[in-house]
Amino acid sequence: MNRQKRKVFLFFLLGIFYTIIPFFPFSRIQTISAQTVSQEISIRLEIFCDGPLQPMEAQQWGSALNSLGFYSVQIRGGDSSDVLDIRPLGGGLYAVSGMLTAGNRILLPGNVSFSLGQVRGMRTYLEEQILLLQQSEAETAEPADTQAEQDALFRDLAEPVGFSTRGVSRKKVLQELAHSFETHIRFPVSIRKMFDDSDFVTEELQTVSRGTALVYVLRYLGYCVVPEKNESSTGYTLRILPSEQADPQRILPVGYPAETASLDVLFESFNANVDGASAARVLNSLQERLDIPFLYDFNSMAGQGIELEEVKIRQKPGRFSYKKLLDAVLYQAKLQREVRIDEAGQVFFWISTIRSSDLD
Repeated sequence: MNRQKRKVFLFFLLGIFYTIIPFFPFSRIQTISAQTVSQEISIRLEIFCDGPLQPMEAQQWGSALNSLGFYSVQIRGGDSSDVLDIRPLGGGLYAVSGMLTAGNRILLPGNVSFSLGQVRGMRTYLEEQILLLQQSEAETAEPADTQAEQDALFRDLAEPVGFSTRGVSRKKVLQELAHSFETHIRFPVSIRKMFDDSDFVTEELQTVSRGTALVYVLRYLGYCVVPEKNESSTGYTLRILPSEQADPQRILPVGYPAETASLDVLFESFNANVDGASAARVLNSLQERLDIPFLYDFNSMAGQGIELEEVKIRQKPGRFSYKKLLDAVLYQAKLQREVRIDEAGQVFFWISTIRSSDLD
């Protein structure tokens, strides 16, 4: 995998992390009683004094605490760096720091104190606190899915579409894409109402990765793709949802930002006469000559009433670089381009609307 693909992979895994977390089956984490915990953990108890160490009090507390079966007990003088805390040391061993107060009580994490007469309740209390810590760590941990499962999903997304999409109905393109994936795709019933016999995909996505293509074709309909970790089996499911019902942080994007992309072809020059031609015609011609996929944010274009067939280009004939002519045509159509890469590391242009403030 080259350097650029590795960047995409890391970016993808970060998005998957936020995607998987809400679907991890935390309900399967069983509550463990304090009695069970006591069989699985050991406690190293360290008590610091709030003030000078008092030998008599330290001896009394040491004798009482050692009778409770702690892994070890230490009572010492305190300093400014001491804090009340519970720290896992590994192998079921936990370090607990408490404070012997001036009132001859031991203050423990959780702001609960015990007198010598209450010492037998101290171990039970600490076991309960450690149980809460264990459950908190389990609930905030990454899902226990394997690297192999993530790799398999990424490879599935990175495969090329492999069939021509230009002029093909959106419904048929989605059907073909769904059949090509090894990962199960779950479509909602509501999407059936979104198809129109006159709705055709106007872009050629044959060489685009099928993950990016799936997201792109669905986005036009107002739907998005959310990877979900399977609870009862290995791997993932790609769930299709209306965009307004999904967490934006969990959906797959239309490609990924390309920090560095070598596009020397943009600086090649040629003679062009596009004056009076529609933006749609010029952009299609440039796309074919550059052999770089152009993917359009039709949703934002519709919001601003931009129709490429209706935009007539005003440009004197001359010699232009691809970059200069492409950017000039896009600007006249109130559009801009962004270099992105799909899951396979292939470059494409994401073409979206220019903010009105940038046109001033």
